[in-house]
Amino acid sequence: MRYFAAGFFPLILCLSLFAQKQPQPSIPAPPASSFLSTQPQNGPTSLAGESYRIGQDDLLDVTVFEVPELSTTSRVSAAGTLALPLIGVVNANGRTTEELALIIQDELKKKYINEPHVSVFIREYASQPVSVLGAVRAPGIYQIKGQKFLMDMLAMAQGLDPAAGKTIQIIRRTSDGPNISVPSNAPPKTETIDIDVADLFQNGKTELNIRINAGDVVNVLSALSIFVVGEFVRPGEFPLRFGKPLTVAQAAALGGGFSRDAKKAGGTIIRYHADRTKEEIPVNIQKILDGSADDVPLIANDILFVPSNRVKTGLSRALDSAVAIAVGRAIYIR
Repeated sequence: MRYFAAGFFPLILCLSLFAQKQPQPSIPAPPASSFLSTQPQNGPTSLAGESYRIGQDDLLDVTVFEVPELSTTSRVSAAGTLALPLIGVVNANGRTTEELALIIQDELKKKYINEPHVSVFIREYASQPVSVLGAVRAPGIYQIKGQKFLMDMLAMAQGLDPAAGKTIQIIRRTSDGPNISVPSNAPPKTETIDIDVADLFQNGKTELNIRINAGDVVNVLSALSIFVVGEFVRPGEFPLRFGKPLTVAQAAALGGGFSRDAKKAGGTIIRYHADRTKEEIPVNIQKILDGSADDVPLIANDILFVPSNRVKTGLSRALDSAVAIAVGRAIYIR
C-alpha cells in the first residue's frame, strides 16, 4: 500500500499535464486581473510609479490556474533565484511580479501546458527597497541586503542612460530627533545630496561613491540640451552629456553638417538669460571651420541657427518656424 501511495501523486500529476496538452473544450479563463499581480496596499511604491522589483528573501505566491498542483509559495534565494516544480530554477531578482509571471508562463508553455495563466504575488517583503529613477537604463525599485553604495545601485539599474546629465541626486529621509514631536500626518523630512557625475566616474573621487540606505531615492537628472536649427542636415535637440559644454563646431557636427544652401558665415547663437532677456550672438561658422576664428562654446538651451543663402521661400519660412519652436522650448525648460 505504501508503494501504491508513493506512486499515485506523480501519476495523477502526469495525467493532469497530459490532459493540458490535448484539445479541450473552450473553458473561460480566470479574470485577467488574476494574471497580472498587483502589489499589496501597504507594499513599497516608487515616487515615480515604477513597479516593485523582487529581491532576496522575498516570499512569493506563484499560482498556476490550470494546474493547482504546480502552485507554490517559495522564498527567493540569496542568489536571487526561485525553485519551481517542473521548470526548475528561474531568476527572480530585480524583476517585477508581472515580468516573473510571464517568464514562468513561457517556461510552462514550452513543454507542459498549452495556454498557462500564472500570477505572482509578494506575500512577504524581506528586502529593503531603494528607488533608482531618472536617466538610467532600467529605472525601478531595487532591493538591497547588506551594504550597498551608489555605484552598486547604478549597476543594478544597468547604468546611465545616454540622456544622463551631470548630477545624481540622493533623496534621503532625515530624523527629527527623539525629543521632537511631529504630527503623524506630517510629510517626512528629507535631505538631498548632489553628486557630480564626472567627478564620480572620471575624476576618481571615490568619496562620492556614498553608502545607500534603505528607502533612499537615487535620481539621475537628465542632461540639458542645445538646439541646432536651420540649414543643417539633421537639425534637432542634442543633450549635453554629463553637463559638458559643446562648441559651435561640435554642434554643427552633431547636426550632420550643413545643407548645400547654408550661409555658414551668417550663423547666430540665440541665448535666453535667467531674466528671460534674449541675446543674439553673430557667429561666422565658416571661419571657425577654416581655423581663422576661435571656436565658440555653447551653454545649455542655446540655439544655433544657420540661415539659407536663398531668398525667402516657403522652405525658409518653415525654418523660421523651427527657430520659433526651439526658442519656445528653450524658454520652457529654463
